[in-house]
Amino acid sequence: MEQFGIYQVSIPLPIWNDSVHCYLARTEGKWVVVDTGINGHVTQETWEAAFTKHGISPGHDISRIYLTHHHADHFGFAGVMQEWTNAPLYLSDREEQLSRFTWSKEGFSTFYRSCGLPEAMVSELVGNPTASVKPITPYPRMLERIEAGDQFQIGELNFEAMLMPGHTPGHICYYNADEKILISGDHFTKETIPYISYHGYGDENPLATFLTTLRKMQEMEISQVWPGHGPVFHDAQERIEELVQHYQARMAIVMDHAKGEKTAYQLAESLFQKELPTFNQWIILGETNAYLRYLVGQGELEGFESNGILYYKKK
Repeated sequence: MEQFGIYQVSIPLPIWNDSVHCYLARTEGKWVVVDTGINGHVTQETWEAAFTKHGISPGHDISRIYLTHHHADHFGFAGVMQEWTNAPLYLSDREEQLSRFTWSKEGFSTFYRSCGLPEAMVSELVGNPTASVKPITPYPRMLERIEAGDQFQIGELNFEAMLMPGHTPGHICYYNADEKILISGDHFTKETIPYISYHGYGDENPLATFLTTLRKMQEMEISQVWPGHGPVFHDAQERIEELVQHYQARMAIVMDHAKGEKTAYQLAESLFQKELPTFNQWIILGETNAYLRYLVGQGELEGFESNGILYYKKK
């Protein structure tokens, strides 16, 4: 990517054993940023080192900030980055709405109780800023909307904004048709399975959306994928097929565990069979909810409510 004036900036994450990949691109005498990382001292130090390495004065040289989606590990530092650079920030309309979303304590508790989550775990999660969801702070002042089909110069290449929902409803990837390069954010990764989840807001059936998006990607020519996590990779079509097969296998396993009447929490425990911290169980519960909503949509399971708790059973 460096031959096109584009550089990967990898920022360690405090929550997961992982880094988030952002991109810094020299464009017509200025620089643009793609994704900003999570808000924190490590992110600030990483960006400062990258700017120093490339001789960049943030307040003078950064002209635009492009985002793939609203999650904190990609968007969280955007407000600070904009304070440094005074550059406009580009985000899809749906992601902008979600970036301002906040759970009320009552709504949060009601939803997770309906999943069968034990009361002690609900109370613990209410105080977790990632689980309970609060607007990004500091929030950027200058927001421009990205729409599918918009064209952007990133480095020496022209990229098209492509709506690729599933991981989030308004997730944007950036595609260069000449070199067949996809900047994929969290939508499409190699070593890990993209996190498709439902936590009570957003897309009601995110796994169905994600699989539809993958099938559309099968019509694309993609020679390189520059993801938000994990390695750059070149076998895009093979990876699409791997992901489709992975979810087909997971659905078969979910159906095998859906014996009797179970809550989402009970099914998550049955599927993963691990003793995990509450936050990790919250992550797994979101994934399980996505499976269940997909299977209900496919007509293989039905959900019914009893005393404020949602149960699932085979049809």
